[in-house]
Amino acid sequence: MMDMKVAADPRHGAGEAVRYLEDLLEDVIRYLDGEDAAALVRRAQGVAREDDEEALEALFSALRPDQAVYLARAFTCAAMMSNLGEDVAGRLREVEAEAERTEIPHTLTEAADRVGARTAGRLVPRMAVAPVLTAHPTEVRRRAVVEREAEIMRLMTLRTGPLSAAEEKRIREDLFREVALLWKARMHRPERISPGDEIRNSLAIVRRSILPALSEVYDGWSERFEAATPLTLGSWLGGDRDGHPGVTGETLKLAMRSQARLILNHYSDEVRRLWFDMAVSADLSPASSGVVALAGASPDPSIHRQDEPYRQALQEIWERLSATADQIAGGAWGGKSPPYGHASEFVADLETIRQSIRKHLGERVVGGRLRTLIAVARACGFHLLAIDLRQNADVHERMIHELYVRASVNIDYLGSDETERVRVLSKELSHDRPLRSPFLTYSEETMRELGTLDAAAEVVRLYGEKALGAYIISKTATLSDILEPLVLLKQAGLVKGGDKGRSAVRITPLLETIGDLEFGPELMRQWLALPLPAALFGEPGWREVMLGYSDSNKDGGYVASRHNVAKAAAALSSAARVDGFDLQYFHGRGGSVGRGGGPAAEAILAQPPGTVKGRLRLTEQGEMISRRFGDQPTARRNLESLAAAVLMASARPDDALPANGAGEMMEALSEASFHAYRELVYDTQGFEDFFWGATPIAEIVGLNIGSRPASRTASRRIEDLRAIPWVFSWSQARFMLPAWFGFAGGADRAGLTAKDLRALKDDQVFATLISNMEVALAQSDMAIAEKYAALHPGGAAIFQRIRDNHARACELVLEIRDGRRLLDNHPQMAESVALAAEVVDPLNHLQVELLARRRAGDEDPQLKLAIQLTVAGIASGLRNTG
Repeated sequence: MMDMKVAADPRHGAGEAVRYLEDLLEDVIRYLDGEDAAALVRRAQGVAREDDEEALEALFSALRPDQAVYLARAFTCAAMMSNLGEDVAGRLREVEAEAERTEIPHTLTEAADRVGARTAGRLVPRMAVAPVLTAHPTEVRRRAVVEREAEIMRLMTLRTGPLSAAEEKRIREDLFREVALLWKARMHRPERISPGDEIRNSLAIVRRSILPALSEVYDGWSERFEAATPLTLGSWLGGDRDGHPGVTGETLKLAMRSQARLILNHYSDEVRRLWFDMAVSADLSPASSGVVALAGASPDPSIHRQDEPYRQALQEIWERLSATADQIAGGAWGGKSPPYGHASEFVADLETIRQSIRKHLGERVVGGRLRTLIAVARACGFHLLAIDLRQNADVHERMIHELYVRASVNIDYLGSDETERVRVLSKELSHDRPLRSPFLTYSEETMRELGTLDAAAEVVRLYGEKALGAYIISKTATLSDILEPLVLLKQAGLVKGGDKGRSAVRITPLLETIGDLEFGPELMRQWLALPLPAALFGEPGWREVMLGYSDSNKDGGYVASRHNVAKAAAALSSAARVDGFDLQYFHGRGGSVGRGGGPAAEAILAQPPGTVKGRLRLTEQGEMISRRFGDQPTARRNLESLAAAVLMASARPDDALPANGAGEMMEALSEASFHAYRELVYDTQGFEDFFWGATPIAEIVGLNIGSRPASRTASRRIEDLRAIPWVFSWSQARFMLPAWFGFAGGADRAGLTAKDLRALKDDQVFATLISNMEVALAQSDMAIAEKYAALHPGGAAIFQRIRDNHARACELVLEIRDGRRLLDNHPQMAESVALAAEVVDPLNHLQVELLARRRAGDEDPQLKLAIQLTVAGIASGLRNTG
């Protein structure tokens, strides 16, 4: 008989570190707030651990709003302590999971050894891999909280080493201080976070851990892959305007200035360190003419360095970096030499020094610091992260229509059919004449968008074309959707028309819904058949397509989304190859399973054969940035494994396709699961009201936990809701519905048994799908979900349907892999889920009580604050905000 519970003892393994931090938190509360406060928290935790729901609900129902706020803060801090203790004891969970899977190499060097020197030598120089940082509409943690967590993590890591009694005491005191500061830090935001705040918060992590980790990675690669830059960084911060009127041209320029300041500071520090190293006298070792020329241009007047050409040359480089910062980063360094016109000039100067050292002192004297600096400069330029621009196709067509109307051209663009639109746009790209006039006024939306494109042109002028990654077109459904941004970019001088037309920005259609994914191959054939210069769309021989995991999941459910993303990737690549093109895919994955989350390396290796081709980009969503890149060792492991997985996937033969009818069976399961999911979410009367009543979505929409609106419109329609708050709300209520619903119903509808589905275990897409789904099923809790469902009168029948499908999904997953309990094949993950449940369950019960009061008409501000704190605590405990 199978047991649906999670196979883990929550106090095994990570228990000591968790208890240590929980004891510290109790000491802090007693020290700062008194014994009565500590007793209240201890009593609530005790009742929660006794698993006495009746006593717990009685306790929570008797709380005053201020007591509810206090307990919510205490439980939220306890959730943070649990996560930190678990991370210290067992490292980050995804790292442990990857360690168990020996088929996944951890580093690019290890991957190169596995695929062989000849294959690695062919692929690595052509690799282009980029994690792309994005903001998050439901990011619940303030930067101040993240910083405290990072310091606690650092101190707890120190504690794991051999220590004297005095050292142990000192670390405990330091930890007490950090926990006390965290306890007294405000965990909520009184105002909604701004795009500028998101830029600063993300760049703080880049400065603290991602850039040092990238340097460390390139240091490890510098000898074996000297000339290659397979890994770069991208960002949507400052460029993603889709549904966000607060992101403008000024936001884009702020982001780029901030990034330039960060990377130029890094370069200056590294050049200064090299300056200290290179006190080499020309009397003892000559320098090349290039180094002598650089030294001759240096403004360094010191007589003590007149025989040190390397130092003088490095001083000249430093002065030019300072002048560059003054010019493009808003600095005030006062550089005494001309600024660099382009990052390639900086790289050339560093190469001049390296070649001279190599010739006159030998390769062993070059050292890793200089090699690494050159590699990072090639990868990051003066922009650090390549910013993507993104906007919705609906906005583009409104702008195009307005431009034609205001230009008094006899073209009714919105009234035209698709064939006519393509003809009009193609003609507009056949010449250089602009549609925009500086003497005309336009609507607020069009003026704002044109201002952003003007800012993008300024970015290209100051930082180079590599500073912009791509122009992403949300809701791409037709060929005209791909052409419209080119006409708009032309108005800012970023596109040149005519026979030799080209764009300074790559054009990337985003396929989001199941229907868009299915139409993708035909759209690709139309795109490639256009009689327009290929340089209008990006690098010759390549096109990029973004695959949307989040909206396709909301549209058709988890199984249909994952299958159709994989199927579309294979079909799109096949269509492109017919016309002599290769495709680069941009995977729009989220943090949760319901939005394409899960171990990144595993997901890359599950891509269809022939679709990676050494190139891949993927999003790293806001709250996952700190989880996956929050400290330098973790950031390095994730960057390395990302590059390694891309190399491994690229080395597979293109014809390594699933056999034994697996493709047909997956197609049948996907189609049936799509209908099972849609039948519940979109066709069941009352389901929309159930969603708004049985989850905290209404409260989430009203909280200040993200800069971006939760919905694209003011309606309550599920179709208009963004995918992130959709997933977030179900996670808060412990349904986890987007990550599993449709699977069991689809299997039954298609007549597929567990025995049938076992035949798919060798299919990498299916294996990854089942593995990630099992985690979501384990994280869900139908007993707690039932409490939330009771908040919506009349929802019993819908909830029972969900519960039945959940039970059936658990049975199927276990039967497919011959398991007895969820996650009994991954004990580390099972422990993590069980440990999270221990701290999150009482927060769920408290949240249900508070939601019931609020919806009964209690408008106490303290009640609203307490709800916001429970949202933060549950998200922290589950490590999941959508």
